[in-house]
Amino acid sequence: MGRNGNGERGNDRGVTRREFVGTAAAAGAAALLGIRCGSGGEPSDDASTDGDADELAFADVPQGQVVITRADTPALAVARGIALMGGLGFIQPGQKVMLKPNMTGPMPPPDTTSAEVMLELIRLCREAGAGEVIVAERTYGPFVTETVFEWPLLPGDDRPYSTILVEAGATFRPLDNEPWDEYTLPADTDFDVPILIPRILTEVDHLINVPALKTHTGSVFTMSMKNLFGLIHPDTRNGIVHGDPRNSTDRDREKRMFAQMNLAFSPVLNVLDGIVSRTTGGPMPPGDQADTDMVLMSKDRVAIDAVGLAVLRYYGSETWIEDRPVWDQVQLAEAVTRRIGVSGPDDITLVTENIREKADIEALLREV
Repeated sequence: MGRNGNGERGNDRGVTRREFVGTAAAAGAAALLGIRCGSGGEPSDDASTDGDADELAFADVPQGQVVITRADTPALAVARGIALMGGLGFIQPGQKVMLKPNMTGPMPPPDTTSAEVMLELIRLCREAGAGEVIVAERTYGPFVTETVFEWPLLPGDDRPYSTILVEAGATFRPLDNEPWDEYTLPADTDFDVPILIPRILTEVDHLINVPALKTHTGSVFTMSMKNLFGLIHPDTRNGIVHGDPRNSTDRDREKRMFAQMNLAFSPVLNVLDGIVSRTTGGPMPPGDQADTDMVLMSKDRVAIDAVGLAVLRYYGSETWIEDRPVWDQVQLAEAVTRRIGVSGPDDITLVTENIREKADIEALLREV
């Protein structure tokens, strides 16, 4: 899978991805999605400003707005993104907020959510008045969640990750030890039996979804929608989703189910960690990765996953991502059918800060 340091990748037609998106951007500039740059400091040289996103309260931010930020540190990128999303005014004093990271196993990014991103979100939630910030997760397959969080996953700090989270002001609750309740999805989905989801969701006031930006050998990509698969009990995951005999004759069944299960969840905000992104393989090594150096945010899971796919296509990824329009991906198309989020690129507005790739990403987002 060839890719050079500029994010270019050759294709069978002898045209690089950069050449394609550059042409598309020039040809369709008038139709591109709106872009705004946040205030504060000097405007970035990539900015095309049509408003000041910082003036909007969170409640007034459009559902399809996707913020992409780049800054000197992951924490600053998160803070700027939250500012461009109108802040965390949805948190009322004393409320409980649950953060759901992507912790595939005891490994660093891009296969898990960056500790720096999580710590800044904890800080911002507490600053906004949260009475309790809960970090809850159920890690992949054979791994035990508590054991995974005992690893030192913050760069430069040898302490267990769970210790660092608690010292930052969070409560760590591994879902392995939590009670689970049945939830019945609509009869016309691929789920013909109730699924099991954690009872903790009934205890919290807000769910913030904090996935990592990466490819996945089974689901093609794993971002905001697929990250919530960690809120599904292993008894549902194994045998009902994975391992069902129907999967052998219907290769898209699991991908549809990754979208359909989202009908059980309502995250108030999705923060997609793209500081480092997995561009091939996944959800764990081996595979390629790219220093994308960005954080994406949106209220809308479909919108943010669509933009995340465009980012992967720009930087160079698997053939089945690069050579297929974003909106043709099964997981995304099913989510549109189920009205989980936006219905297409016309519903998306990009708000960027220090993102020089903005026009190329938009062109790939709109490609049909």
